[in-house]
Amino acid sequence: MSADNEYKAIAKRYVNVVWNDGNVDAMDDVLTDQQVYHDPTGSGEEPLSEFKSFVSNYHETFPDLHFEVEHYMRDADYVAFWGRITGTHEGPFMGIEPTGESVDIMSIHVVRIADGKIAERWANVDLFGLLQQIGHDPLA
Repeated sequence: MSADNEYKAIAKRYVNVVWNDGNVDAMDDVLTDQQVYHDPTGSGEEPLSEFKSFVSNYHETFPDLHFEVEHYMRDADYVAFWGRITGTHEGPFMGIEPTGESVDIMSIHVVRIADGKIAERWANVDLFGLLQQIGHDPLA
């Protein structure tokens, strides 16, 4: 398997295990114990246990959550990917009670791979669009 395909396969496994399956037990095989996470609100170290809790909460809120990746690109130890996240709001989210509304938002990610596992993550998810789709306009 080429290095490109190997790194893309690791990123695809991350998407499937974490986001599509919500399999927190299998996350130990996909991610390093200590993560570095970056998003528009900040950056910092994040123990895998905290990320597992975050993922579990998302899957309780959106039990049918699905990330359909449109494209993967690799550069050195980094894989970038983007696509659409869909789901149904069936649990509390940021203080908003379940609405039963469907969501469909854009999401862009970059991961850094070290020793065959995800060691660092960047994410930019359309949280504003998600909030609007569940009937909560942050600008209102």
